[in-house]
Amino acid sequence: MRNVRAVYQKLREVKYHHLVKLYKKYTRKIPENCKYNVPYKITSETGTSVEIRLCFLHQPELDMKSRIFPHLVDICQEQEHCTNCNAFVNRYTKEEMKKLLDTELNDPKTKETLYPDICALEWVMEQSEGIPGFRWLEKILYSIKKWFMK
Repeated sequence: MRNVRAVYQKLREVKYHHLVKLYKKYTRKIPENCKYNVPYKITSETGTSVEIRLCFLHQPELDMKSRIFPHLVDICQEQEHCTNCNAFVNRYTKEEMKKLLDTELNDPKTKETLYPDICALEWVMEQSEGIPGFRWLEKILYSIKKWFMK
């Protein structure tokens, strides 16, 4: 990169692209992304367990520990069920997805494994001197904002 400002811009672009990937991942119409879909494990006497996904659309206050299910609970664990479902509601909002990305970026181990490109750009930023330089118009706007904040 030519200068610190270019590295800073690239870092912002990379973070934005990771956020877009997260949006795409959590807005797909699959059972795991539905607000009403809940995983439930069934264990047999032999010890084998199977996880099924239940739709609690009509039962928001249902207690799963009682193990008594009314007749309105549906099994929804395949993608075809969600694509045809009129009651599909995303589990996460955009703000929650931004917070999720921020928490992943604040954890060093997660950041190293999932986002090595961000780690590399931040390392370059640490090695460079000072903060990124502003363009002349941004300097003027920054000084005006700073003056009004006093």
